Amino acid sequence: GDLDKLAYKLEESRSSRQRWLASISHELRTPVTVLIGEIEAMKDGIRPLDMVQILSLGQEVARLQRLIDDLYELSVSDIGGLRYSFGPVDIMQCVTAAVDAIRTSAGEKNIDLNVSGETDKMISADSQRLDQLFVNLLVNSLAYTDSPGRIEISLASRGAKIVVRIQDTPPGVDADECEKLFEPLYRPEMSRSRRTAGAGLGLAICRNIVEAHQGTITATPSEMGGLCIELVFPITAGTCND
Repeated sequence: GDLDKLAYKLEESRSSRQRWLASISHELRTPVTVLIGEIEAMKDGIRPLDMVQILSLGQEVARLQRLIDDLYELSVSDIGGLRYSFGPVDIMQCVTAAVDAIRTSAGEKNIDLNVSGETDKMISADSQRLDQLFVNLLVNSLAYTDSPGRIEISLASRGAKIVVRIQDTPPGVDADECEKLFEPLYRPEMSRSRRTAGAGLGLAICRNIVEAHQGTITATPSEMGGLCIELVFPITAGTCND
């Protein structure tokens, strides 16, 4: 009956919380282990205490900090704690600003960025959260694209909705793994060895932001050989000039 269902649901959420905690402690343990090892080696005089080592320690600490920030963001967005202030937003402007923000990093990695399509429709959104969303998605795409490569961003109005697509060149992700990308701390095997940014919390946070805007986010293999992330947002009433 209903009680059985409830018990099952509780059990399910408890086991997913336990998996979560296990993954998080595993993710936090790695940079800490590296840090302790490096510090011990310096104390024992095996490693020189020089600027190169300090920069290396700094990188591990930054990785830890990013992981902790992500965990905090995700936990507050999961309980609805991210504050949103909605207003009319030009999504084209948001996308262009995010592209400009990563253009230098993309250039260094020899990855072309192209924005195509256009829409003058507005959506009701929190512009800061949307900026965070698009920067997050593009940084993710950049981290997963081999150089030389390409990232294509397209915008289009479709009925009462705006569709944004971010597609990149290889490596790709198997179709059956695509949906799992939005699970906190999930990482497809192919990327585990080459992804240095720590846990994959970025996409879980992205999904929370999209859903807070009554939108949807989906991942599929891209025709370009990489990943295609599609975002669909409702157009604000009053700005439809159809």
